[in-house]
Amino acid sequence: MLIRRLPTTERVVALTFDACQTLKPAGYAPQIIGILRKERVPATLFLGGRWIEWHADAAKNLAADPLLEIATHSYLHPHFPKLTEREMRADLEKTLAVHQKLTGCKPKAFRLPYGEHNPITVKVAESYGLTSVLWDIETGDPDPKSSAKEIVREVFRQTKPGSIVIQHMNGRGFRFVCISDTLR
Repeated sequence: MLIRRLPTTERVVALTFDACQTLKPAGYAPQIIGILRKERVPATLFLGGRWIEWHADAAKNLAADPLLEIATHSYLHPHFPKLTEREMRADLEKTLAVHQKLTGCKPKAFRLPYGEHNPITVKVAESYGLTSVLWDIETGDPDPKSSAKEIVREVFRQTKPGSIVIQHMNGRGFRFVCISDTLR
């Protein structure tokens, strides 16, 4: 099954956060999770296998929180439709093994990298008991030109009952440092 929106007319919205990593290391923005916890806002976190390995303690902490649902997002964020079925299965098996080993979770949902899909990608995910989840609202959060105010305004404008909002928690933005921190 592939969904872009929740099958409901209720006034609900699903906040989703991707944490993906290729061979290049990716960060983590725990402040996002802190806000969700403080405000008691549930969310689904699509964690990539490589990201989990690099952030094992954070992944365990996230998985232990009943407010947060852990889902999967592939191992190295490949373009799934460009893979053979065998390569798709190998990626999912490796990723699900990492989830089980480091978070103790068996995800029920799968976010296809880049949102790219075809009937085979969906069929392969289903064979592992995974629902493929896309989105109907993009926040544009990876775009450094987007301000928080613009993102919030656009999300509110587009949200309908059952909307699925995609965001990222990779810490892709800037972080603050002192001069001496960079002079090593």
